[in-house]
Amino acid sequence: MAVRVPVRLFARFREAAGRDRVEVEVPDGATVAEVWSALTAVHPALARYRPHTLFAVGNEYVGADHPVQPGEEVACFPPVSGGSPCTA
Repeated sequence: MAVRVPVRLFARFREAAGRDRVEVEVPDGATVAEVWSALTAVHPALARYRPHTLFAVGNEYVGADHPVQPGEEVACFPPVSGGSPCTA
C-alpha cells in the first residue's frame, strides 16, 4: 500500500524545487531514504545535494534509514555553516 508523505524543504532545497512543501508517494513503511528518492524523482535538481542533506522527522534529526510513520512530515535541509560560535 502506498502512502503520501509531506516533505518540507528549506534554504537551497526550497529554491531548487520552487516551493517549500511537497508530498511524495512511497510504500507504507518507507524509510527517509525512500522519501528522498521519491522527492528527487519529481525534483531531480535536488539529487546533487544528497551527500550534505540533513533530515528531521518531528523535532528530531534522523538518519536516512529511519522509518517514516503515517502522518509524519520529513524535513530536508542543508547543513548549517558559517556564523560565529556562541560564547557564554
